[in-house]
Amino acid sequence: MYKVMVVDDEPIILSGIAHMLRWQDIGCTIEGTYRNGKEAYDALSSSPADIIITDIKMPVMDGLELLRKCSSGYPDTVFIILTSLEEFRLVKEAIRYNVCEYLVKTELDESLLKNAVLKAEAEVERRNLLRGREDEREGDGNRAAELVSNLLVVRDIPPATRGKLNREGLCTSFAFIAFMLEYPEASDDVTWYAEDYERLYEWEADIIRKVLPSIYPSCVFVHSRSGEASRIVYFVHNVDASAFRALNNRLEDRVRKASQLVTKVGITLVASVVYNGADSLPEARDDVEMKSTSFYLDKENPSISSLELDSVYSKIEAVVRTKDIAGLEASFRLIMNNISFTDHSLWQLMFTLSALRSALWAGVCALGIQNQEWMDDTFSLVPYISRRSMALDVLDDIKTSVESELFRLSASSSSPVIDKAREYVISHIDERISLSDVASYAGVSEGYMSKSFKKVMSKSLVDYINTMKVDKAKEIIKASGYTRINEIALSLGFDNIYYFSKVFRKVTGQSPSEYIKECQREGV
Repeated sequence: MYKVMVVDDEPIILSGIAHMLRWQDIGCTIEGTYRNGKEAYDALSSSPADIIITDIKMPVMDGLELLRKCSSGYPDTVFIILTSLEEFRLVKEAIRYNVCEYLVKTELDESLLKNAVLKAEAEVERRNLLRGREDEREGDGNRAAELVSNLLVVRDIPPATRGKLNREGLCTSFAFIAFMLEYPEASDDVTWYAEDYERLYEWEADIIRKVLPSIYPSCVFVHSRSGEASRIVYFVHNVDASAFRALNNRLEDRVRKASQLVTKVGITLVASVVYNGADSLPEARDDVEMKSTSFYLDKENPSISSLELDSVYSKIEAVVRTKDIAGLEASFRLIMNNISFTDHSLWQLMFTLSALRSALWAGVCALGIQNQEWMDDTFSLVPYISRRSMALDVLDDIKTSVESELFRLSASSSSPVIDKAREYVISHIDERISLSDVASYAGVSEGYMSKSFKKVMSKSLVDYINTMKVDKAKEIIKASGYTRINEIALSLGFDNIYYFSKVFRKVTGQSPSEYIKECQREGV
């Protein structure tokens, strides 16, 4: 059973959360409820918790301070934050502490809480699995390696921890290395979903896990922030500083070649320089974080500043509540302009997307929509963002998904994006039509077009195009008595008669020649 702790200074909230769910049905027990962060933190020594659900604003010790203290003292504990849209300025810092989920108090219900807890349970298991908890927790040396593995999750590294890492020899000639992942994009033939990317991430992690020790025998996997699947980070020590660059080049080449054969995931290795002594750990960590950010921004030595978007979230909730699509467009344009032209870190992006999700959810809940599956699907690609360009594509897809839902509620049951796609196919039926052509015409990314078309039409865009072309071919045959199949194929944008015949058979179950003979027999 997962042990859950609830922390809030309002008794009604404590009682509500404690009794909102049948906790045992989702594998949990409530270990205790507390009125402030200090009470909760003091209780952890005698009653450890797997999951803490905490308010952000409390007397004595607030949620941020509880997060900060637990990040170093209890790094395995997974946090769910309770907040309001007005407090997002306060919870910016929380994203740095590996928070699993944010819940807006005013919109909290059984379904939202249950989904957040299930997500937290999955995060607990992910951390346990990556660390190899069940077999390798014996001994002091393993505890030291565990402290290293959490260095991206914790923000403060206490002197006692630094001393321990020095004594264990983990901070002699050490560095952080990060494998930045670029996932394949949708194409005419392939549609990628979040579950596909998740499989690719696990596959890539396994490749790296097998290749890395041959280059760096002394290495420790470093946990990423919750929900991050755009890079895989390791801590290496006892390395030869003079050969570090050459070793990294060799490692990158080996992983890249293996990836090209297996996953098709793009790999770029970024690394801190080699440091010595545990006091250099924060500097080394900042070094690899900045290089990861440079990769994300595709810019050397960026000057990082705030995105300054705190005021936009309440506006987004308001325009969704009123189904103001023009206002939604304007708000998203502001967000996307700031992301396009302001150098920012990846954690700032993740905070922005988390705040955006909460604002959108508050808005759609006010409209009577509590479709958690739709919201999860809308934001499903967020963990896999590794480039600023992908961030903008994902934001555009989120905007389009919300707009389509508002259009559906306002007037039509159809999707304006799918309507434009079908319009393009029909008006260009005699040309070669690609996914990129259709997506560009509809004003969305290729990935969104591919996924949403199949969801709405129950068939892929490629199958729809081929069906429409075959229907057109049948019209031509019936109208003019064409028997020269090659001319029909070329007139409909097919490269050759063989592919046309293959498509025709797939759609109709018979070849073009068989169809022509059937029409002649029936006198059509």
